[in-house]
Amino acid sequence: MKEEMSSVDIRYVVRELQWLVGSRVDKVYHDGDEIRIKLRTREGRADLILQAGKRFHLTSYVKEAPKQPSSFTMLLRKHLSGGFIDAIEQHGFDRIVKIRVGDYTLIGELFRRGNVILVDSENRIVAALRYEEYKDRAIKPKAEYKYPPARENPLEVSFERFLELMREEELELVRALARKLNMGGMYAEEISIRAGFAKTTPVKELSDEDLRKVYEAMVKTFNDEPRPNIVFKEGNMHDVVPIELKIYEGLEKKYFNTFSEALDEYFGRITIEKAKIERTRKLENKKRQLLMTLRKQEEMLKGFEGAMRENQEIGDLIYANYSLVERLLDEFRRATEKLGWEEFRKRIEEGKKAGNRAALMVKGINPKEKSVTIELEEKKVKLYLNRSIGENAELYYEKAKKFRHKYEGALKAYEDTKRKLNEVEKLIEEEMKKELNVKRIERRKKKWFEKFRWFISSEGFLVLAGKDASTNEILIKRHMSENDLYCHANVYGAPHVVIKDGQKAGERTIFEACQFAVSMSKAWSRGVYSEDAYWAYPNQVTKQTPSGEYLGKGAFMVYGKRNWLHGLPLKLAVGVINYEGEDFVVCAPVEAIKAHTKRYIVIRPGSLKKSELVKRIKRILEKWGYRVKEEDLMAVLPPGNGDVVEVVG
Repeated sequence: MKEEMSSVDIRYVVRELQWLVGSRVDKVYHDGDEIRIKLRTREGRADLILQAGKRFHLTSYVKEAPKQPSSFTMLLRKHLSGGFIDAIEQHGFDRIVKIRVGDYTLIGELFRRGNVILVDSENRIVAALRYEEYKDRAIKPKAEYKYPPARENPLEVSFERFLELMREEELELVRALARKLNMGGMYAEEISIRAGFAKTTPVKELSDEDLRKVYEAMVKTFNDEPRPNIVFKEGNMHDVVPIELKIYEGLEKKYFNTFSEALDEYFGRITIEKAKIERTRKLENKKRQLLMTLRKQEEMLKGFEGAMRENQEIGDLIYANYSLVERLLDEFRRATEKLGWEEFRKRIEEGKKAGNRAALMVKGINPKEKSVTIELEEKKVKLYLNRSIGENAELYYEKAKKFRHKYEGALKAYEDTKRKLNEVEKLIEEEMKKELNVKRIERRKKKWFEKFRWFISSEGFLVLAGKDASTNEILIKRHMSENDLYCHANVYGAPHVVIKDGQKAGERTIFEACQFAVSMSKAWSRGVYSEDAYWAYPNQVTKQTPSGEYLGKGAFMVYGKRNWLHGLPLKLAVGVINYEGEDFVVCAPVEAIKAHTKRYIVIRPGSLKKSELVKRIKRILEKWGYRVKEEDLMAVLPPGNGDVVEVVG
């Protein structure tokens, strides 16, 4: 399974990502070997991932950011955040990418272990993922950044140079291509197939004309029309490639619109699987330890159970052979007292030779213990001569009792281990089912009206408002037509508001649009509870000014009669509404939201910081089953602090 991008992959993805040039760097995140750059593009949000030694592409698999940013993160944010991407390039045909943002360039080395390095306009190293020294270059602060020794670029090599390289050594065709032209074995094999030669063909057997076919196949391959796909073998992902390859003919494939999407799907799934394995690693180790403990306890239980049964049976056996055992005890006792233990031992040995039944039963003699071990019904029974038959039997019952207690204690420990094992197995199962701290950002093409603040009035009219000077200018110049109505709050810096097709709208829509105008103005951040606004016709709104005056970007003059609405409350509601077949989180006048959803959150100017207000609203929406990003809520809420005054639903 492929685990890193090739030079060919990088060539295709760099060419594909040129549309990101001009995008604004919003924020930079760092986790392990991964750098994620959150961008603001003309298409909306985009996340660019650069993983040292592995990959470079847009991603929709976004990990939860570390709670404590690293020092490297802070340096990258300091120099890159707020800047605009000026260039995205591949260094030659090497596995090195460069992202230039203003006076700084972020360099991603995607070969071997890899690295990510930030350099300034003088090519001096500002920071790096890791600092290292090599024979021919050093990655350390303030040092000049040097690229690794250059290798031959198959995209720039002439046919004459190609011939020279191929004939430098006596190699097989695939090895010669891979080694001399920096392309890797897979693409070398692909070129061999396209040229019509076996990959093991010795180069010395190929004529110059044959090698011209190889050269042309190489040029064609590296300039082929993109057809990004993931290749599967036996149902599992095997490779991700930017073009259709003959070496994978007949295998299952999944095609994508862009190579970046294919790379994201491929590496995103690998990342998730690895994260799952890593997340359960400690639990799996604990499970293994518990299983080992369980096996030891099972063996111990078997031992205790066997010893308990054995002693119980011997005690019972003594009583079952009461007369015999009592007679033997009496005989052995009198013999040892009369003869002594050594002479007794001799007599027993002599008796065995003579075939004496009692002597043949004796299996062991211990003078120190004053005991004789006999075999009784194929069991060895130790009899203490200084104890009665009942006392001898009781000794075995006591041992059986002790082993029973040990068995019961071991059984309790065994059950406890089993319980712990079950708990760990459940935790592993739950962890595998849990959503990882990797969330998938589903990207969609934004509707044209999402460039602005907007809502649908209770009467069904689309109401738009500018977000800043630029969108105010665009709204009036490009999107206000003669059938609309214009609204504005009596507050400096308030947004321009347009009711589309507003001349057909009723009083409710006009009231809501004017209320929206005051609520989205600076009056909200000042904590004001009511303000005035007016409405006018489009032909009253113009950039023309009295002689000697000048209007800045986003500012317009309103001539003629203004239709005033006084004491409009600064009060809004947040809810999720369906419009044109899609769900949107919207902040609008209460009546407008109420007309389109049964669940909403009413807010007013207040003391809660906007960031905290966003979190509180997000929690409420999540309880209702809506997954809304904080940044989307931040974008629709009015400027300044606020409070939740009512939750409906």
